[in-house]
Amino acid sequence: MESILKLDELIADMTEIVTATSEMEFNLKLSPDKWSKKEILGHLCDSAVHNHVRFVKILLSEYPIAIQGYAQNEWVQVHDYQNQYDPSEVLSLWQHLNRMILRVMRAAETSDFQKKCVLPDKTEVTLEWLFNDYVDHLIHHLEQIEA
Repeated sequence: MESILKLDELIADMTEIVTATSEMEFNLKLSPDKWSKKEILGHLCDSAVHNHVRFVKILLSEYPIAIQGYAQNEWVQVHDYQNQYDPSEVLSLWQHLNRMILRVMRAAETSDFQKKCVLPDKTEVTLEWLFNDYVDHLIHHLEQIEA
């Protein structure tokens, strides 16, 4: 599946981008209500945690799984990525979480990608769609970190 290859590339790309970013730039908040690049990467860690659980539940179920949303801003606040983590810690956490997701997705059978799940708005989608959406979300935020 193309998104599996893309996630593998994104892990390398994000590592390169973050390590090339100065700590000052990585921590910079353009306004109090906007995330710094470090907080964006922290948000991606939270997203990985939630999506890993979603992916595994879908793989283990014979029935469509209801996907729950989560309070993204509050998760970033509770983890306090801005003050409690240095850039290498957030990057390492993100790398490990995404490698775990990659292993799960690589182990899935082709037929597993057609398993269904139901989004919070009641839309029914496949695991393949959800995984592609996860990768697209990573690309969106990688571009913000790279900017």
